[in-house]
Amino acid sequence: MEVLDGTTIFWLLALGMVVGAVAKLAMYNTTIGLVPNVLSGIIGSIVVGSIMVAMDLPFGLVFAFLGSLGVVFIVNVFHVEGQKAH
Repeated sequence: MEVLDGTTIFWLLALGMVVGAVAKLAMYNTTIGLVPNVLSGIIGSIVVGSIMVAMDLPFGLVFAFLGSLGVVFIVNVFHVEGQKAH
């Protein structure tokens, strides 16, 4: 059983950073910047991972990975770019 301690929070942070950075690398110039991608990955990982640990479900890091992917996807899909002058 997992506990929400310093080690788990570290792995959730690291997982969110990796997911955000890989998403930026995979979609190079079509998404938001690196920092917002990494921050949204961290937020998704921490929120979903904490919920899984609080509910005492197994595979918390796997669900945190899926949660951070989901948040990064939503942030990138609904990103609105400003109109450029012609």
